[in-house]
Amino acid sequence: FAASPSHTTFPSAPDTSFDSDGLQTLSVSAGVDFINDMQVLDDGKILAVGAVNNHYGLMRFNADLTLDATFGTGGVTETDLGGGRHAYTMLFDKQGRILVGGLGYITRYSADGVLDTSFGTDGSIQNSHVEHIHDLAIQADGKLLAMGRETHSFNHYFRITRYLEDGTVDPAFGNRNYDVRGHGNPDFGRGVIVRDDGDILLIGRGHHDYAFSLLRINTYAGEEAEYNVDFPGNNEYVNDILELPDGKLLVIGQSGSGSGEELAISRHHFDGSLDTSFGASGVVSLGVLNADDRGHRATLQPDGKILVSGHSYNGTNWDLTVLRLTHDGALDNSFDSDGKLHIPFSGSHDYGYAIQSLPDGKILVAGRSGDDIALVRLFGDSDQSSVSTN
Repeated sequence: FAASPSHTTFPSAPDTSFDSDGLQTLSVSAGVDFINDMQVLDDGKILAVGAVNNHYGLMRFNADLTLDATFGTGGVTETDLGGGRHAYTMLFDKQGRILVGGLGYITRYSADGVLDTSFGTDGSIQNSHVEHIHDLAIQADGKLLAMGRETHSFNHYFRITRYLEDGTVDPAFGNRNYDVRGHGNPDFGRGVIVRDDGDILLIGRGHHDYAFSLLRINTYAGEEAEYNVDFPGNNEYVNDILELPDGKLLVIGQSGSGSGEELAISRHHFDGSLDTSFGASGVVSLGVLNADDRGHRATLQPDGKILVSGHSYNGTNWDLTVLRLTHDGALDNSFDSDGKLHIPFSGSHDYGYAIQSLPDGKILVAGRSGDDIALVRLFGDSDQSSVSTN
């Protein structure tokens, strides 16, 4: 951490009540373990997905970040769908079951982490159309959308599949490809959001000089509108989307070229159009270590401030990074004096793949350090549980 004032509970200071220094590397198997996504549950526990033993992995933590022994086996569930196949994203269905998407498969589990073998084939559905499933969404009628891309380097269109509740492909929608910007591929699909009117927003990177791209389709898969945001450089890449309480959307990733990429964010109205009241005419592009900077996930504090996790290159390896922005996209200087924080663990490559604002105002970041799970707990502001963004 950068030099800090003597007052050790200011926003961005490590919470030394967690593992003595606010940082922990955690191994839950003999293989590769990390966290890609996480969610704070209503009871204060934290559900996370990623890799366990280099396979699909789920973990549930108690509020004190010890593993919850009532989940899976000792707090952990490992599903072997092939080595190197990891979980990217998750959501709960209307019955409280956990749906997980990742490399090649959708899996379903009970709320306590037991694989639901009534789903698909022994608990999983293989999807060769959307092989990298980066996001999932459930429509009002219970149908499941899986969004992402295919692996082959010449077929990177926005790809989406819709499933019926029993896990079979919906014949009325099926598998769809979308060539964003009309210039061929590679297009990388990263996010999907179902609007209140039933329309569907597909978000990712569009080809041809590259851009943050949003494509709106109707429930019958017909294209309705397309919006593209070009940043400086030619290597825009989207990693996450965040729906805000007012219906607007944040798109998080990176922009630039070569070794000069910067963390990039755009904000959009819910129809997909750019919200020019955010940042500089709708976009924010900034460096953390002024080298190579990537934004991975974002979350919103109850007071409206935006937390972003990612990683930055320090000249030797990657450091986990955290940023805090105001609602309008300015760096929040009350957070580590300049709104930016980089955290080296122990000389390994360190990545901040997930971030959450906790009810007590603290900030939890999770990801990867070497071949282990990285966990960071920071002080934020005071207890946020009663704060409203309205």
